[in-house]
Amino acid sequence: MNNTTMIQSLFTYRLHVLKKQTDKAMNEAFSDGIALTLTEARVLLSVGSFGALSVSDLGRASNLDRSQASRATDILERKGLVEKTSNATDGRGVVVSLTTKGKKTYSRAATIAQAQNDEILAALLPAERKAIHSMLAKLVAAQCMEEIAE
Repeated sequence: MNNTTMIQSLFTYRLHVLKKQTDKAMNEAFSDGIALTLTEARVLLSVGSFGALSVSDLGRASNLDRSQASRATDILERKGLVEKTSNATDGRGVVVSLTTKGKKTYSRAATIAQAQNDEILAALLPAERKAIHSMLAKLVAAQCMEEIAE
């Protein structure tokens, strides 16, 4: 077996290829639809979905490291989509929440995200979509349990 065939058969490699392809499609959709990068849109969608969050919690919620979440938050704040206020429980930190403009943009971003997800999953039959959602949830839960154990 040659190395190319071996690596292409690895689940993690195939998942990475799919991630790169879907990230590219999502980035283009967000850029064209609401003039945000994928990272900025993820932060906006996280704040819109989970409510006001600290930058650290925002990073975890959007699967970004703290510095990426902080940079995206700064950009979204300059665009008038989020606001930062002092964290009442930790005076050193800030809480990020959507502005009125941010709520409208969040709604558009959610529509774009859903449409892109539907397009990606269109290659699958309804039963396959249900199965992949179930399998991914199981894999994510297993990985979370491993992280907790460490």
